[in-house]
Amino acid sequence: MTTHTQILSIVSGKVPADISKTDFRRSLVSYEISRFEIENCLTERLVNDLRVDQKNPFIHAGPGRVIFHVSGFDDDPRELYEIPEFAAFIRQANKTRPCWTYYAAVESRWLQIVAYCTTAAFQGLPGKGHRMLCLPLEESAKFLRSQLGDHEKLCSLAKVPRKKIKANLKQILQSFQIKW
Repeated sequence: MTTHTQILSIVSGKVPADISKTDFRRSLVSYEISRFEIENCLTERLVNDLRVDQKNPFIHAGPGRVIFHVSGFDDDPRELYEIPEFAAFIRQANKTRPCWTYYAAVESRWLQIVAYCTTAAFQGLPGKGHRMLCLPLEESAKFLRSQLGDHEKLCSLAKVPRKKIKANLKQILQSFQIKW
């Protein structure tokens, strides 16, 4: 796999980067969301970049090829889903139904973070020396079911081979402790 690094830093978070000419085929995309965007609930860039559209260059990276990063909360001891502004940002973005399952790298646990932020059934359970996270199976299934139509459409638009689709879906389900 060829690694391409293209960095565009925009301090204010107000100016979207023009990614339309970037070839993302077989690329791993590092996608940064700024504290400025989160605190001001500016979801437009994220929503645009995760849209279901043949002209969206991100779809050509393939399923599970985007690693989401949040900047500006490094000194905050809370987990992202515990930060009210972050949860509100994700809920606002989720209203447009971005296909998190297509884009997010499963290993990053981003799908679980989004699920925790978008469901009222999420629970943090105390454990010995750590906290266990719990999302009821019904809620996990509901979240994943809401993603499948767009996931299939994006795979079709990007001409993802069936074998790769099956492997990606299996990995997603297993990450939610759902047997394949």
